[in-house]
Amino acid sequence: MKSLVNSKKYKNVLRQVPANYYAIGVKTNLLQKIWHTKKWSHLEQFLNGANGKLLDIGCADGTTTNQIKKRFAHLEITGVDLYKDAIKFAKRSYRHIAFTQADAHRLPFGRSSFDSVTAIEVLEHMHEIEQVVKEIYRVLKPKGSFIIVQDTDSILFNATWWFWTKWKGSVWTESHISCMKPKKLMRLLRKNGFRIKKYKFVNLGMEIFIKAKKI
Repeated sequence: MKSLVNSKKYKNVLRQVPANYYAIGVKTNLLQKIWHTKKWSHLEQFLNGANGKLLDIGCADGTTTNQIKKRFAHLEITGVDLYKDAIKFAKRSYRHIAFTQADAHRLPFGRSSFDSVTAIEVLEHMHEIEQVVKEIYRVLKPKGSFIIVQDTDSILFNATWWFWTKWKGSVWTESHISCMKPKKLMRLLRKNGFRIKKYKFVNLGMEIFIKAKKI
Protein backbone atom coordinates (compact mmCIF):
# COMPACT_ATOMS: atom_id res chain seq x y z
CA MET A 1 0.00 0.00 0.00
CA LYS A 2 1.31 3.46 -0.87
CA SER A 3 2.33 5.51 2.17
CA LEU A 4 0.13 8.50 2.99
CA VAL A 5 3.03 10.59 4.31
CA ASN A 6 3.34 12.36 0.97
CA SER A 7 -0.39 12.57 0.27
CA LYS A 8 -1.29 16.15 -0.70
CA LYS A 9 -4.69 15.92 1.02
CA TYR A 10 -3.17 14.75 4.30
CA LYS A 11 -0.51 17.44 4.18
CA ASN A 12 -3.16 20.11 3.65
CA VAL A 13 -5.23 18.87 6.61
CA LEU A 14 -2.21 18.66 8.91
CA ARG A 15 -0.93 22.06 7.85
CA GLN A 16 -4.04 23.63 9.43
CA VAL A 17 -3.22 22.26 12.88
CA PRO A 18 -0.70 23.98 15.18
CA ALA A 19 2.12 21.57 16.08
CA ASN A 20 1.41 22.11 19.81
CA TYR A 21 -2.38 22.12 19.46
CA TYR A 22 -3.17 19.91 22.47
CA ALA A 23 -0.48 21.32 24.74
CA ILE A 24 -1.89 24.82 24.25
CA GLY A 25 -5.54 23.74 24.20
CA VAL A 26 -5.58 22.09 27.64
CA LYS A 27 -3.95 25.20 29.11
CA THR A 28 -6.03 27.90 27.47
CA ASN A 29 -9.43 26.38 26.65
CA LEU A 30 -11.68 25.21 29.49
CA LEU A 31 -13.76 22.86 27.30
CA GLN A 32 -10.65 21.13 25.98
CA LYS A 33 -9.20 20.85 29.46
CA ILE A 34 -12.38 19.20 30.79
CA TRP A 35 -12.67 16.83 27.81
CA HIS A 36 -9.05 15.69 27.90
CA THR A 37 -8.78 15.47 31.70
CA LYS A 38 -11.78 13.13 31.79
CA LYS A 39 -10.30 11.16 28.89
CA TRP A 40 -7.01 10.67 30.75
CA SER A 41 -8.88 9.43 33.83
CA HIS A 42 -10.82 6.80 31.85
CA LEU A 43 -7.66 5.87 29.94
CA GLU A 44 -5.87 5.16 33.20
CA GLN A 45 -8.58 2.64 34.09
CA PHE A 46 -8.35 0.91 30.72
CA LEU A 47 -4.55 0.72 30.90
CA ASN A 48 -4.55 -0.67 34.42
CA GLY A 49 -2.09 -3.56 34.62
CA ALA A 50 -0.13 -2.55 31.52
CA ASN A 51 3.54 -3.51 31.50
CA GLY A 52 6.48 -3.57 29.13
CA LYS A 53 6.40 -1.60 25.90
CA LEU A 54 3.53 0.62 24.77
CA LEU A 55 3.00 2.19 21.34
CA ASP A 56 0.83 5.31 21.19
CA ILE A 57 -0.43 5.73 17.61
CA GLY A 58 -1.43 9.23 16.53
CA CYS A 59 0.33 10.80 19.48
CA ALA A 60 0.21 14.32 17.95
CA ASP A 61 2.27 16.70 20.13
CA GLY A 62 2.74 14.09 22.86
CA THR A 63 0.39 15.68 25.42
CA THR A 64 -1.65 12.53 26.08
CA THR A 65 1.39 10.27 25.65
CA ASN A 66 3.04 12.20 28.46
CA GLN A 67 -0.04 11.80 30.63
CA ILE A 68 0.20 8.03 30.15
CA LYS A 69 3.87 8.14 31.16
CA LYS A 70 3.01 10.14 34.28
CA ARG A 71 0.51 7.48 35.35
CA PHE A 72 2.56 4.47 34.27
CA ALA A 73 6.18 5.52 34.72
CA HIS A 74 7.41 1.93 34.37
CA LEU A 75 6.23 1.67 30.76
CA GLU A 76 8.64 2.04 27.86
CA ILE A 77 6.59 4.26 25.56
CA THR A 78 6.94 5.09 21.88
CA GLY A 79 4.70 7.69 20.23
CA VAL A 80 4.15 7.88 16.47
CA ASP A 81 2.34 10.39 14.31
CA LEU A 82 2.22 11.38 10.66
CA TYR A 83 2.57 15.09 11.47
CA LYS A 84 6.28 15.89 11.39
CA ASP A 85 6.06 19.25 13.18
CA ALA A 86 4.04 17.75 16.04
CA ILE A 87 6.64 15.00 16.46
CA LYS A 88 9.39 17.64 16.57
CA PHE A 89 7.49 19.45 19.34
CA ALA A 90 6.97 16.20 21.27
CA LYS A 91 10.67 15.31 21.06
CA ARG A 92 11.63 18.73 22.45
CA SER A 93 9.01 18.70 25.19
CA TYR A 94 9.05 15.11 26.47
CA ARG A 95 12.58 13.79 26.20
CA HIS A 96 11.80 10.80 28.43
CA ILE A 97 9.54 9.35 25.70
CA ALA A 98 10.59 8.09 22.25
CA PHE A 99 8.79 9.76 19.34
CA THR A 100 9.01 9.06 15.62
CA GLN A 101 7.18 10.18 12.50
CA ALA A 102 5.35 7.24 10.93
CA ASP A 103 2.31 6.30 8.90
CA ALA A 104 0.00 4.06 10.95
CA HIS A 105 -0.95 2.21 7.77
CA ARG A 106 2.65 0.96 7.60
CA LEU A 107 4.32 0.95 10.99
CA PRO A 108 8.14 0.83 11.08
CA PHE A 109 8.30 -1.89 13.74
CA GLY A 110 8.78 -5.64 13.68
CA ARG A 111 6.24 -8.29 14.59
CA SER A 112 5.34 -8.65 18.27
CA SER A 113 7.26 -5.51 19.28
CA PHE A 114 4.81 -4.11 21.86
CA ASP A 115 2.82 -5.32 24.85
CA SER A 116 0.17 -2.61 24.42
CA VAL A 117 -0.99 -0.24 21.69
CA THR A 118 -3.19 2.83 22.12
CA ALA A 119 -5.07 4.70 19.40
CA ILE A 120 -6.64 7.68 21.14
CA GLU A 121 -9.08 9.69 19.02
CA VAL A 122 -7.13 8.54 15.99
CA LEU A 123 -8.91 5.89 13.92
CA GLU A 124 -11.57 8.34 12.73
CA HIS A 125 -8.75 10.21 10.97
CA MET A 126 -7.38 7.14 9.20
CA HIS A 127 -7.75 6.56 5.47
CA GLU A 128 -8.01 2.76 5.81
CA ILE A 129 -9.01 1.69 9.31
CA GLU A 130 -8.74 -2.05 8.62
CA GLN A 131 -5.18 -1.68 7.34
CA VAL A 132 -4.25 0.18 10.53
CA VAL A 133 -5.89 -2.52 12.68
CA LYS A 134 -3.92 -5.19 10.82
CA GLU A 135 -0.69 -3.30 11.43
CA ILE A 136 -1.51 -3.00 15.12
CA TYR A 137 -2.19 -6.72 15.30
CA ARG A 138 1.18 -7.36 13.64
CA VAL A 139 3.24 -5.25 16.05
CA LEU A 140 1.41 -6.48 19.17
CA LYS A 141 2.72 -9.43 21.15
CA PRO A 142 0.39 -12.44 21.63
CA LYS A 143 -2.28 -11.53 24.19
CA GLY A 144 -1.23 -7.90 23.90
CA SER A 145 -3.78 -5.15 24.61
CA PHE A 146 -5.19 -2.66 22.12
CA ILE A 147 -6.88 0.37 23.69
CA ILE A 148 -9.08 2.48 21.42
CA VAL A 149 -10.67 5.83 22.21
CA GLN A 150 -12.95 7.03 19.45
CA ASP A 151 -15.83 9.35 18.71
CA THR A 152 -19.07 7.42 18.31
CA ASP A 153 -20.47 9.27 15.30
CA SER A 154 -23.67 9.79 17.30
CA ILE A 155 -26.13 12.57 16.48
CA LEU A 156 -25.01 14.50 19.56
CA PHE A 157 -21.33 14.12 18.70
CA ASN A 158 -21.84 15.15 15.08
CA ALA A 159 -23.77 18.23 16.14
CA THR A 160 -21.12 19.13 18.72
CA TRP A 161 -18.33 18.51 16.21
CA TRP A 162 -20.04 20.72 13.63
CA PHE A 163 -20.19 23.64 16.08
CA TRP A 164 -16.64 22.94 17.29
CA THR A 165 -15.19 23.06 13.76
CA LYS A 166 -16.96 26.38 13.22
CA TRP A 167 -15.27 27.76 16.34
CA LYS A 168 -12.08 26.72 18.21
CA GLY A 169 -11.81 23.43 16.36
CA SER A 170 -11.80 24.92 12.88
CA VAL A 171 -8.31 23.48 12.32
CA TRP A 172 -9.88 19.99 12.17
CA THR A 173 -12.13 20.74 9.19
CA GLU A 174 -12.22 17.72 6.83
CA SER A 175 -10.10 15.65 9.21
CA HIS A 176 -12.82 13.15 10.18
CA ILE A 177 -12.79 10.84 7.21
CA SER A 178 -13.83 7.38 8.43
CA CYS A 179 -15.50 7.38 11.83
CA MET A 180 -17.02 3.92 12.37
CA LYS A 181 -20.04 3.23 14.52
CA PRO A 182 -18.95 1.33 17.68
CA LYS A 183 -20.65 -1.96 16.71
CA LYS A 184 -19.05 -1.93 13.28
CA LEU A 185 -15.65 -1.12 14.78
CA MET A 186 -15.89 -4.01 17.24
CA ARG A 187 -16.89 -6.38 14.43
CA LEU A 188 -13.82 -5.22 12.52
CA LEU A 189 -11.61 -5.91 15.54
CA ARG A 190 -13.00 -9.43 15.93
CA LYS A 191 -12.58 -10.10 12.22
CA ASN A 192 -8.89 -9.22 12.50
CA GLY A 193 -8.01 -11.41 15.45
CA PHE A 194 -8.99 -9.41 18.53
CA ARG A 195 -11.25 -10.30 21.41
CA ILE A 196 -13.19 -7.46 23.05
CA LYS A 197 -12.47 -7.41 26.78
CA LYS A 198 -14.53 -4.38 27.74
CA TYR A 199 -15.91 -1.10 26.48
CA LYS A 200 -17.44 2.02 27.95
CA PHE A 201 -19.38 4.97 26.56
CA VAL A 202 -18.46 8.35 28.06
CA ASN A 203 -19.22 12.05 27.56
CA LEU A 204 -22.95 11.55 27.01
CA GLY A 205 -22.28 8.72 24.57
CA MET A 206 -20.12 10.88 22.31
CA GLU A 207 -17.01 8.79 22.88
CA ILE A 208 -16.23 5.11 23.42
CA PHE A 209 -13.31 3.36 25.11
CA ILE A 210 -12.55 -0.18 23.95
CA LYS A 211 -10.04 -2.67 25.32
CA ALA A 212 -9.27 -5.58 23.00
CA LYS A 213 -6.81 -8.46 23.28
CA LYS A 214 -4.79 -10.05 20.49
CA ILE A 215 -5.86 -13.68 20.32
